[in-house]
Amino acid sequence: MRRFELLVIATLLLGCHPTTDVHGIYVGDDGEGTLFPCDDPTIIVRVPDSTLAATYRLMVTEPHQPVFVHLRGVSGHAGSIYGGPRYFLVHQVVEIRARQTGECPKVRRPVSPVLPSSSTGQPNKRLKLAARRGY
Repeated sequence: MRRFELLVIATLLLGCHPTTDVHGIYVGDDGEGTLFPCDDPTIIVRVPDSTLAATYRLMVTEPHQPVFVHLRGVSGHAGSIYGGPRYFLVHQVVEIRARQTGECPKVRRPVSPVLPSSSTGQPNKRLKLAARRGY
């Protein structure tokens, strides 16, 4: 009887994740994208959503082109309690469109087109991150 009660409580707690709305700049990369929220651009959020990634690929004209998104879903952390990568599970894509001038002003324009590529031919992510932080 005790195990059943614990199972019911655990199921209720797991099923009660509140959905949140997030606005930010999204950049797609091979089926998984990266989101830079407008309210805190120092946070990098992984977005593993194939529908959003497919819509993004149809919309952009060049790789790693930033777009503005309004997403609804559940945010979370992977890894230990001391940190780890953040992710966002999308329940609904409310809006996805080209970034307007002055939108999310704390999120800087990407510099990936001017950065050297890595040995794989992809933009060097370390350099992109350092340039975004202003180093």
